[in-house]
Amino acid sequence: MARSLFTSKIPVTRIGITGLSQAGKSTLITALINHLENIRRGALSQQVVLHEFAHGHWLRGVEPAFDYDAGLHALTNTPPAWPQSTTDWSIAQIELTIDRPWYSTKPRRRIIELLDYPGEWLLDLCLLEWDYPAFCAATWSWCSQTPRHEIAADLIQELAAIDPHAPVDLAYLAQLQHRWAAFLADCRLPPYQLSRNLPGRFLLNGAHYHPEKRPFVPLFALDLVGGNATTSFPADSWGAVCAHNYLNYRDHEAKPFFTRHFQNVDAQVILIDLLGAMTAGPDALKDMRAALEGVLQPFRYGTDHWLGRLFRRKIRRVAVCATKMDHLLPDDQKRLQSLLESYLYETVQRLAAESIELNVMAIAAVQSARVHEDSSGTQSLIGRDKRTGQRVQFTPPSLPPTMPHNLNLKIGDLPQLAPPTGLDRAQAFPGRRIDQLLAFLLAD
Repeated sequence: MARSLFTSKIPVTRIGITGLSQAGKSTLITALINHLENIRRGALSQQVVLHEFAHGHWLRGVEPAFDYDAGLHALTNTPPAWPQSTTDWSIAQIELTIDRPWYSTKPRRRIIELLDYPGEWLLDLCLLEWDYPAFCAATWSWCSQTPRHEIAADLIQELAAIDPHAPVDLAYLAQLQHRWAAFLADCRLPPYQLSRNLPGRFLLNGAHYHPEKRPFVPLFALDLVGGNATTSFPADSWGAVCAHNYLNYRDHEAKPFFTRHFQNVDAQVILIDLLGAMTAGPDALKDMRAALEGVLQPFRYGTDHWLGRLFRRKIRRVAVCATKMDHLLPDDQKRLQSLLESYLYETVQRLAAESIELNVMAIAAVQSARVHEDSSGTQSLIGRDKRTGQRVQFTPPSLPPTMPHNLNLKIGDLPQLAPPTGLDRAQAFPGRRIDQLLAFLLAD
């Protein structure tokens, strides 16, 4: 998995880390750096595959840098808070010192590079295979169904009423794009928690993308979504302008990002809030699974396909992690792992024949709830309320023993918890299965 830097002979392992909405990506990256800094303390010291590592040192100066200082400040502050979500891509580098063999006089080193980027951008992978009519047809298949149709019925109706062959109204198009972006933002929040919200950079632009300069929206006219779409539109028509700007977005924003960053990634982590989807219900669960199948599709392309070549060239390990497992009682934590395995069973099976090792895991980057057992043996959880900071004791919802095949599942709401007090950079943060995740990513 290791490769060499252009300016150094130190081998580098590059790990892409992203997450669907509300999955806690910034917290995980902060925790990963903290654990690597304390590699001889805590749970990492028990992982056999990591025994050769003697010391971890976070490297400053890389650009664009993941703001580890801000993450540490948030988690170790009084009162502590969760790190702010990142809105662009960034890099964190940790140099690991390796125990010297008896015959060597020089220390060996290895660089772990964490590539942080928004999960919304990852969802744009499917756009690389779609022309504009295909984009319209796909979004229509989602927007014509509940719950999206109920979230933005007026907007969807307006987009269906526009004749793609008619002259474009640029001011109205800009207004529609703004409303489409707001609709995407509504879709990903409770109570819906939908995952397929495209284009991703409409939600998180990044530093260099300005959607208002080349606006487009999906159009839902019958000749675009009815299976007989034409790509020929009169100049300056709705169809011509939206198709041109969509292709510009696909080819000059989304595609270069994947080509530039994924050709050198050795492993990939995808975080999901499976518990949040369960609280939202079947629609959210189905939408999230479809989104995950879409982002893992490139691993299944043949070697004659450019996306397949891009992903197969380097990436050999992929971890899909359901976060916040500490919000459940111990027996339900085990069930969460089993439910995740069942939830992604078909995807795992499809990748089994490829040279990709896919691991699905339930984790907690920083444990915010602890188990309390009363005199009768009844268990509950204790944590701190995220809004008030007050101590709360609660009994989380129970999980079913198996995932329904039709995903007809909904559980009760979970409280929003704050980080625990007393975290210290000099000690490995309390978490669940972070050691197993790192052992999987850094094996070989």
